[in-house]
Amino acid sequence: MNHPRPDKRDLDAIRARLSALARSYTPEWRYERTEDDPGAALAELFAEMYHQSVDRLNALPEKLYIEFLNQIGFREPGPMPARGTLRFLPNDVQGEPAPVSAGTEVFTADEAGDNIVYATERAIQATGAGLLAVYYASAEQDSIRRLDFSGGAQRFFAPVGEELQKHELALSQPDVLRLEGQTAVTLHLRQRVSHLEADTAQKLAESMQWTYRHDGAELPFDAVRAEEDSIVLEKKNRLSLDPDEDGRLCLRCSGRPPVNLLLDMAEIKSEPLEPDPAQSLYFGDLPIYPDEGGYCFGHRPTVYDMFYLRCDTALTKKGARVLLHLEITPMVDEPATQGPVYDFTRSVINKQSATTVKPDDTYVEAVCWEYYNGLGWRNLVVIGDRNPFSCKREGPLELRFVIPEDLSETEVNSETGYFIRARVSEVANAYSSFQRWIVPFLTSASFRWSYDELVPCTWVAAENNGKRMEAEISGRADRLDFPALMAMDGEGEHMYLCFDRSMHAMPLSLLFRVEGRARLEGQLLWDVWNGKAFVPVRAIDCTDHLLHSGEMYLYLPEPVPETELFDMTGCWLRLRRSSSRAAALPAVSAILTNAVPAIQRQREPEQLFDTEIYEAGKTVRLLSRPVQDCEVWVDEVSGLTAGEMDALMRTRPGDVREERTDHVLTRCWVRWTRVDDLALAGPEERVYELDPYDGAIRFGNGRHGAVPPAGDHNIRVRYTSGGGERGNVPAGTIRTPLSALPLIGEITNLTPMSGGTGRLDRETLETRGGRLLRIRSRAAGRRDYEELVLQEFPQVRHVRCFSGRDAEGARAPGHVTVVLTGYGAAGEGTEELCRDVYRFLSTHCSCCVSAEGRLHVCPATVLTIDTEISVEAEDPDRAADTQREIAARLERLIGEVWRRRPIGEQIRVDELWAAVLDTPNVRRVRSMLTSGAYDRHGQAMLAPLREENDFPYGVAESGRHLIKIE
Repeated sequence: MNHPRPDKRDLDAIRARLSALARSYTPEWRYERTEDDPGAALAELFAEMYHQSVDRLNALPEKLYIEFLNQIGFREPGPMPARGTLRFLPNDVQGEPAPVSAGTEVFTADEAGDNIVYATERAIQATGAGLLAVYYASAEQDSIRRLDFSGGAQRFFAPVGEELQKHELALSQPDVLRLEGQTAVTLHLRQRVSHLEADTAQKLAESMQWTYRHDGAELPFDAVRAEEDSIVLEKKNRLSLDPDEDGRLCLRCSGRPPVNLLLDMAEIKSEPLEPDPAQSLYFGDLPIYPDEGGYCFGHRPTVYDMFYLRCDTALTKKGARVLLHLEITPMVDEPATQGPVYDFTRSVINKQSATTVKPDDTYVEAVCWEYYNGLGWRNLVVIGDRNPFSCKREGPLELRFVIPEDLSETEVNSETGYFIRARVSEVANAYSSFQRWIVPFLTSASFRWSYDELVPCTWVAAENNGKRMEAEISGRADRLDFPALMAMDGEGEHMYLCFDRSMHAMPLSLLFRVEGRARLEGQLLWDVWNGKAFVPVRAIDCTDHLLHSGEMYLYLPEPVPETELFDMTGCWLRLRRSSSRAAALPAVSAILTNAVPAIQRQREPEQLFDTEIYEAGKTVRLLSRPVQDCEVWVDEVSGLTAGEMDALMRTRPGDVREERTDHVLTRCWVRWTRVDDLALAGPEERVYELDPYDGAIRFGNGRHGAVPPAGDHNIRVRYTSGGGERGNVPAGTIRTPLSALPLIGEITNLTPMSGGTGRLDRETLETRGGRLLRIRSRAAGRRDYEELVLQEFPQVRHVRCFSGRDAEGARAPGHVTVVLTGYGAAGEGTEELCRDVYRFLSTHCSCCVSAEGRLHVCPATVLTIDTEISVEAEDPDRAADTQREIAARLERLIGEVWRRRPIGEQIRVDELWAAVLDTPNVRRVRSMLTSGAYDRHGQAMLAPLREENDFPYGVAESGRHLIKIE
C-alpha cells in the first residue's frame, strides 16, 4: 500500500529553502555551508532536526494504518518452521531396536556455515530389520503376487505383477509310471476319513487338470474319471512319460482345489490299454527285428541257445503280473528222401521186405526262463505256455509270471535295459541220424501287465499358496498328514510384508510413499505372525488410509518369530481392509522403516530474568530468534497468600509447581499464558505478549495484564527457536545428530525439509491486513475463503476457492472447494496442511456447508509437463548447446514463472512456443507436442495440453523435455 506523505521534502530541499529565506531575511549573510561559518553550522543543525520532524510526520500515516490493523485484530503471522521426514538406521551389530526419543535433534549447515537444527516430533524405536518383499494375496481370487517397486508405484489391494499362486500335487512311482504306450493309471488318495475319499476323487477328477511330462511340456491325460474312491487317468497315445528336471517320473494335478486334501498315503497302479510290444529281441548276439520276425534259436537250436526279450515298460513293474504274448510260426525243415531200407539180418531178402524210414522230429523240448537280478541270471517262474518254442500247439501262445522284486537292468549285446531270456535246456532227437527240424519262427512278442494291489508312491510334492513341500515315502510309511491341496485361508484381500529379521519395536515406524490420491473406505488393520496365527496389532495410521504419503506406527512389544509364506522365510506383517469397497486403489512407490516426522526447531538453554518492584510493562528479550515454542514461568511466592496459593493449586494444578527446602516453600512457579494482544486482557490475568521475530516478551501494566511480582531470577523462560526460509533444504542433506546417538549408524532426511516461511514483506502484510476488516473472520464469498487461509496459514503459497465444484472438479451446486499449495515442491507435504485448513475453515464458514459435507479442501493437481519439440537451427554445429538452452528455458518457465501464478492459471502453451522461439540459434519450430501427466483417483493419466484450461485445480511441474534439432 502506498501511504500518503504530508511533507515530500528531503534534506536537500530543506537546505535550499533555508538558503532562500536567508537571502530575504539576512542579506548581509550568505549561506554557503562553509565549515568555518558559525551561522552555517546552526543552519545545518536546524536542517537536520527539521528533517527528522518531517520523517516522523511522513511516518504518521503508516503508523496510524498499523494501529488500525491492530485495532481490527490483525496480527503479523509468526515464523513457520520447515518440516520433513527423517530416517534413523541403527548399527549393523545392534540386535534390539534403538530408541529415538521425541525431540532428538539433528542439524545441517547453511550457506553461512551456521547450523540449522531439526527435532523429531515423535518417539520411535529404530529397527535393523529390512523389508525383503511385499506380497498381494486374495483368497477370493486365489491369487498371490509379489510387488516390484523397482518398476514404479504398485497398486495395493490389487492383483498386479506375476501370478505366483499355484496349486499343484506331484506324485512319483518310478516303476509304475514308466509308461510309453496307451495306458490307464489308477490313483487312490487315501485320507484319514475314508468315507470322504469317493467324494474327493469325484471332485478332483472333475475340477483339476491331470498332466504328465513329455518332451519338456506338461500334457493332459486324454480321459479322467472317478471310479469309486480312485481316479483313473487314461493316456490314449504312444507318447512316453519323461522324467522332470530331478529325474522323477511324475503325475501332476493342478488347478484351484475344490476341497482341502490332507493326504495320508498315495497309492497307484497302471495297466496298458493295448499290448506293449517288445523293444528288442535277440537270438544270442543276433538281433531279431520285430517287424520282420526271426528265428528264436536259429535254424538248428542247441542246448544253451539264448533268446532275449526286452520291454522296459513292462519288466520294471515289480510285483506286477505280466502276460507275455508270443506269435510263433513253426518252420519245418524236411530231410532229403531216403530209399527202401532192407533188413539184412534175414536169410532171404526181397523187395517186399523193404521198409520206408521216417525222420525224427527235432525241436526245442524244454527251455528255462531267466531274469537278471544284478548279480547273475536267476530262474524265472512262469505258468501257461512254459515252452512256447516246441511248436506243439498252434495259435497265440501266452505265459504268465510275476516280476521279481530284484529284476535289474543289464547289458545285452551292448544294449542296456530290462531283459528276460529263454535258455534251451533240451532238444528232442538232437542226435538222430535222420532229423526233421521244427524250428520256432517268432512273428511278434508283446507284454501286458496288471497289479493285484495298489503300489505306494515313493515321493510326493505339493505347492499351495506360494509354499512348496516335499516328502520321500519309505515302505514303512503309513500316515503322512501331507497337505496336498490346500485352498487359501481368510477372506478379502491382504498385503503381506516380509522382513529379514524380527522387526519388533515400540513403535515400529513404516513410511508409505503414496502416489496420487485414492480414497479407501473403512479402516486399515494390521496383523503380525506370532508363531501360530496372525493376530491384530495396535497401529496409528498417519496416511488417512493410504490417501497420501505418511507414517504408520505399529506397536510390537515382543520379538516376531520366523515362518515361511509364499516360499519365503522371514518375519511377517499383514495389512487388510475392513471394507472391500473402493472406487480406486492407492499406488505405493516405496515402504521405508524407521521414518519419523521432524520440524525445524532447536531447544535453547533456559533463561532467567529479574523483576523490580511493580515493573509495569516489563519487557525481556530472548537470546535466540525467531522463537517457536515458549513457556514462561513466574515465581509468585512473594505475591501470593496461602489461600490464593491453595486456590491456584486446585484450579490450575498443571500450571503450578512448588519448590521447598527443608519443608519450607521457597518458590512457587506459575505458568503464564501467551496472548495476541495485552489490551484485551484484564488486570489480574497472568498473560504476556511475544514477538517471535525479535524474541521480545512483554508483560502487562496492571490495567491490561498482571505485573510480575518483584524478585531475583523469578522469570523463567523455556523456549525453542527456528523457522524461516533457511530451514528449507533438499532431501539427503541432513546426516549429523546434535548430540551423540551411539546406537544409530546413519541419519538422513528422506524428503525435502520444506514449508518454512519467515517474516512477510510490508506490502503483503498491509494487503492481507486491509482485507481483514471486510471478511471479519467469516467466509461468505469466494475471496473470503482465500483471504482467511492466507491470513491464518502463512505457509500456504497459493490458494484458490471454487464455488459450485466438488473435490474432483465436477459441477456441484452448493459445494465449496478450496485448493492450495505450500512452499515445498509441487504436491509435497500439503496433505496435513489441507487437514489443518479444513478444520479452520469449518469453524469460519456456514455451518450448513461444513455439516452437509459440501466443504472440500484439497491439494492442487500436479501436472508434470512433458514436451517433444522439433526445431530448425541456424547453425547445426551448435545443436548441443541449443538443446541445453531450450531445456533450461523450459525448466525456468515452468518451475519459476508458472509456479508464481494462481492455481488453475499457470499453464499457457503459447509461452512454451515463445520460450523456444526466443532461444538463440533457433530459426523456427517445426513441431511441439505437450502433454501433462497427473493422477486421478490413484490412476496415472496423460492428457494433451491445449489453450483451453481443462485443469481448474492444476499446478505445473517440469517433466521430460525431448528436443530434436534439425
